[in-house]
Amino acid sequence: MPTKILVVGATGATGKHVVKMMLDKGNSVVAIVRSKDTLLRNLKDANYGDSLQIHEAAILDLSHEELSSLTKDCDFVVSCLGHNLTFKGMFVKDRRLVATAVKRLSKAMPASCKLILMGSDGVAHAGDPKRKSAERFVLFLLRYLIPPHADNMEAAAYLRATNEFDWAVVRPTNLVNEDDATGKYTVTEHAETPLFGDQTVSRNNVAHFMVELMTDETKYGQYKHKMPVLVGSKN
Repeated sequence: MPTKILVVGATGATGKHVVKMMLDKGNSVVAIVRSKDTLLRNLKDANYGDSLQIHEAAILDLSHEELSSLTKDCDFVVSCLGHNLTFKGMFVKDRRLVATAVKRLSKAMPASCKLILMGSDGVAHAGDPKRKSAERFVLFLLRYLIPPHADNMEAAAYLRATNEFDWAVVRPTNLVNEDDATGKYTVTEHAETPLFGDQTVSRNNVAHFMVELMTDETKYGQYKHKMPVLVGSKN
């Protein structure tokens, strides 16, 4: 039976791959985007018919009623939201974009719906091995000086504190672009790699893992209420 999902951040560098992979597998996608044209260009104007519903709006401008309508019958809500890497994008506008969107979506979505959040390996989890002093100092600075990091931390903390719905936080290491998803990556339950290491994972492969979570019940059960870390394979 096809899965129905809602994606925010659907035109982003990772979100666009999630949308395409889910559609190509015969699933239904509701995408909330600022630009419909951008999403259609990313999909190379492919015709997915009724399987793709595009709602053009800024996520924080939507009312609770609108979000409830858009998430109706959805099996998953996926957040690939990120901040524009400009001064205004990071320090002025929507400083708490991710956390606010995740909270509002979780309150609007059906009780049976699951939420998947894309974060980073810099988002700490209580079960992670203790980092070196220099890494802890940098993360401290990021949390208090760089709003996007604090935003991602707040969103993850909100999910960890709830038992009202199922969730997973996907934490990739350093992101890179590749042409295709190879499916060659390692998944660990905790951040075991150095913060300043050379470990990378492609955005395609991050999307591949998120799609597997949504289409494979066994795999989702393995990572439910967890924060898996993705590291790309060098082979």
